Amino acid sequence: MSSQKHPLTNSKECWTFVVAAAITALLYVALIITISKEVHLRGFLFLEAGTTAKIFEFYAENLRGSLFTGFLALGGFLMSAKTFIIVNMKKEVYDSAKYKQDWLDGMELNGPENYPPLFRPLRRLSNILFYTISFSFLASIAQLTIGLYESVPSVMVCSFLVILAISFLMLSLYLIKKNLATMFDYLDKSHDPVLPLGDD
Repeated sequence: MSSQKHPLTNSKECWTFVVAAAITALLYVALIITISKEVHLRGFLFLEAGTTAKIFEFYAENLRGSLFTGFLALGGFLMSAKTFIIVNMKKEVYDSAKYKQDWLDGMELNGPENYPPLFRPLRRLSNILFYTISFSFLASIAQLTIGLYESVPSVMVCSFLVILAISFLMLSLYLIKKNLATMFDYLDKSHDPVLPLGDD
């Protein structure tokens, strides 16, 4: 097996930040349009009197407490489940003789420099779960630190961290689904040697 390092393509991880920033910007625009009496371009930069108080009052009364407890619980749950998920995926899929043989066949066909390392999908899942846990805790902590400052930027920063944590959670669920599909394919194949691997 090749010990050569392969550059990891983190396009989906980078796009997660871009998507979270775009959603936060759209949320800001929607808030200003909803609250402002007259909608004009200057109103997005120079807020009308009372706008900050209305936004912060709604956030403090309806969102801050729930976001703090919700993302604290989410981070704790994922932190306890991460090791279980990774260890079981490794045992059921990546340590199986069939997976290793398929990986070796693919590496011989494509060349070691053009083929990903054996545990790359599992490493990526582990990294994404780590990012999800980290941003869940950051989103939770931000509610009772940055979120205490009565200003629109502080509310938007807290909102961005919440949206970012949710985005990474969605990516984590997608990768878990992909790994589970692979696991079930190999489990099916181990019980029926003539059954080809599926694409789902």
